[in-house]
Amino acid sequence: MAKQNYSKRRRLIQGLAMAMLLSIPLRLVCFDLEDEYIRVFGARFGLSTMFYPLFTILALILFVVFKGMKKGRIFCSHLCPMHLFLEIVNSPKNKTSGLRPLKLWGWSLLFAFLSVEVVLSFFQPLDNQVRLIASGHLPLIGIASALFLGFLGLFVHYREHFCKRGCPYALIQMLLQSNTTRYMEFANPEKTCTNCRGCDDICPFNLRARFESKGTDCTNCNLCAEACATELGEANTLFHLIDPVPEYDAEQPGA
Repeated sequence: MAKQNYSKRRRLIQGLAMAMLLSIPLRLVCFDLEDEYIRVFGARFGLSTMFYPLFTILALILFVVFKGMKKGRIFCSHLCPMHLFLEIVNSPKNKTSGLRPLKLWGWSLLFAFLSVEVVLSFFQPLDNQVRLIASGHLPLIGIASALFLGFLGLFVHYREHFCKRGCPYALIQMLLQSNTTRYMEFANPEKTCTNCRGCDDICPFNLRARFESKGTDCTNCNLCAEACATELGEANTLFHLIDPVPEYDAEQPGA
């Protein structure tokens, strides 16, 4: 039940994060260039009060980094759009589909377009963008084209390789990782693993889950545990999220 609650909570946070991103193209969160204020769901923050939303964003970033020290790469599994993209294109169904190249390009085009709109719509509403591009506004055309091609290359070609080796947050997480950071453990003491490879097939990062879940590439998304529970039953899953106890706590009597 605890694992099910973790997965449900992760999906809820993931959905809220995507909704927040989509609120930018909808101009619910944006920066008005003409009147020089930030709008956040109807509230306006001018130059004198802009500190409040900016401080809130900084506080959230620091909170996620701090939680990552204890919980691992929770930004990736709970908040990052790339992780959602990888969960879709690297799902077992899409991995074995004969239409995989077409699906990969389709999802990549969609995510690349949405990513560009999140950036541009923070400063310019969509109708203004269309009007400026139609009138041949070269700066906007150049910025939009560069962003789109960059995001498209990221989604089509680099995918999980970027998450493992190029993502700034991944580097920060590696620096902050300690012996008390949560990790996913595969334990098979009774040799009940059927070698179904469901955990490998469902991993968004294409990790060999049974052998690499303890590494810094694992985002603790819990998908491998779900796949194992499907094969062996909820109570018999061989994957478990472990929160290590600090050595000084473990040595105390009664710990």
